[in-house]
Amino acid sequence: MSALALVPVAVDVTTSMVAVVTVLAALVFGLATLARPSRATVTWGAAFGLGVLGAYLWLAGQQTGEQALRGAASGLLLSFEPLVWIGLRMYRGRRTPWWPVALFAAAAPTALVVTADSPWYLLAFHSVFLASGIFAALVAYELWRGRPAARDITMPLALASCALFLVAVASGASALVTDAANTAAQLSALRGMNAVGTLVVSTCAAFTLVLTVRADGIAPTGTAAAIAGLRRRLQKAQAQNEQSWSILDVRLDDPADLREASTGSAFAMIADRFHDDVQEALPAAADAVRIDDARAIVLIRGGEEAVQFHIRDILNRVSIIERDAPVHGIRASASIGWALVTVLGFDYDVLATGAGAAAVRAREGGGDRWKQATALDVPASELEAVSSRAPSARTTLEG
Repeated sequence: MSALALVPVAVDVTTSMVAVVTVLAALVFGLATLARPSRATVTWGAAFGLGVLGAYLWLAGQQTGEQALRGAASGLLLSFEPLVWIGLRMYRGRRTPWWPVALFAAAAPTALVVTADSPWYLLAFHSVFLASGIFAALVAYELWRGRPAARDITMPLALASCALFLVAVASGASALVTDAANTAAQLSALRGMNAVGTLVVSTCAAFTLVLTVRADGIAPTGTAAAIAGLRRRLQKAQAQNEQSWSILDVRLDDPADLREASTGSAFAMIADRFHDDVQEALPAAADAVRIDDARAIVLIRGGEEAVQFHIRDILNRVSIIERDAPVHGIRASASIGWALVTVLGFDYDVLATGAGAAAVRAREGGGDRWKQATALDVPASELEAVSSRAPSARTTLEG
């Protein structure tokens, strides 16, 4: 009877790093980049793609003992934080200076490969590591300076980036007081920190970035399809000359403050309740589209008195504080912009622009109120474009 021979499998930090970074890259590609394609999510996907490439080059360098491969891998892995930083600025809609990121991504691997077999490698690595730590500090600053998502979502990446910055500064300071003859020991310690740091930072980044992107509400494709339905209904109303249609732009007041004062799950409950209140206050024939967590577009038919009744009902429902509210002591409110077909015509874009501008005026007036859109809320060029492409109305004498 033959016994099955078991071959032991050695799993070290490098192997674990390759496996974890590969899985995290797949998650970010699938749940962020492909699900919500934008400049920011594509940049984050590229950051994880470089991380995967760097991890496999690191594994190859460990197996072959080639210092140049290790240097290239370290440069690619340390380019992760700069790409995350520029992606965060894109996501916020801020100015995006690409030149420092491109310069670092090109210079870091080059410097480490060129100095791989020379006494200058340790100095080059500390310099690159410190520069990456500065970008990590900028990542933490971007996460804390604004409020794009709840604190429990941004905290993992912010803390990991702060830790990376502190480690980079500490390692650079220790290199100044350490005996230069102990280069081999310093390199060994830095390689271990690089591998562990890659695991920690990439894991925290994946959770923060994916949750930030996914917290933005329903998929854009579903919103686009719903808005296309509103366009068709308005076109049909125009063909039948029905003048009693309106667009409402309903916006939750101060959503950033609500996010800051609550956890992610609590804000999700607030957003869901807000949209439920909008739906419950509307008649059955009205269509409401959830644009994002804090905004809805409504197409409603009825006279001015009837629409005003539903608007007041929405405002009252949103402002009611229930005993089981997810955020105690915080009163929610909404601002509504109201665009009438009789004022702005049947074009959806014109109506939505006018309603949005009126909602902004309502918010600037203190919130918890509504404003009616006028022709002044829509750019003249947009009105002229609509009137130029609108077909001339047929009279009853036309055949």
